[in-house]
Amino acid sequence: MVVTFSNQYGSGAVAISARVAELLGCELVDRQLPVVVAKRLRISPETVEASEDTLPSLGERLLSGLELATPELAESSAGAPFDGEVLSAVEDAVREYAQRGDAVIVGRGAGAILGPRPDLLRVFLHAPRAWRIERTIEATGADRKSVEAEVDRVDRARAEYLRERYGLTFGDPRNYDLCLDASRFDADACAGLIGAAARARRA
Repeated sequence: MVVTFSNQYGSGAVAISARVAELLGCELVDRQLPVVVAKRLRISPETVEASEDTLPSLGERLLSGLELATPELAESSAGAPFDGEVLSAVEDAVREYAQRGDAVIVGRGAGAILGPRPDLLRVFLHAPRAWRIERTIEATGADRKSVEAEVDRVDRARAEYLRERYGLTFGDPRNYDLCLDASRFDADACAGLIGAAARARRA
């Protein structure tokens, strides 16, 4: 079984995906992807991370503890194209993790890369903008103006990334198997719902 997570910024995908991986006994695939890509391309993980994102703004440094870097943020740089070689290596790594099975893959367009398949549950986490902003402020202590700008910037970058790379609309329910409003449940309840859906697909 493979579960992929796509999410609006601040909707809690990091915590929820970790809980889902634990519930299902799956490997959580997130921060190790840059390491895998770096070994394949014989470059440093830092170089891969640099290709996935621009230099962090003050707001990003304040918010980095809540959401982990994803390559779609590269689209927010001023005209800097995402490195095609790195993108291809990321796609290959996502497919290989999926081929091995029992994986929860966070971000990096994994649902778009893999597409609909019987052993895959594609999850989209969303929540009202105001809720995500308040949650992010509470979690990071960042000022409201920085948080509002960052939430909007990352959401926009993710939407542009999916549209330009895969021709898909970010958040369109037709591109996912399960769309969940994270503001309606706590992280454990969200994980339980996703886990139940994954088990139903596995059955």
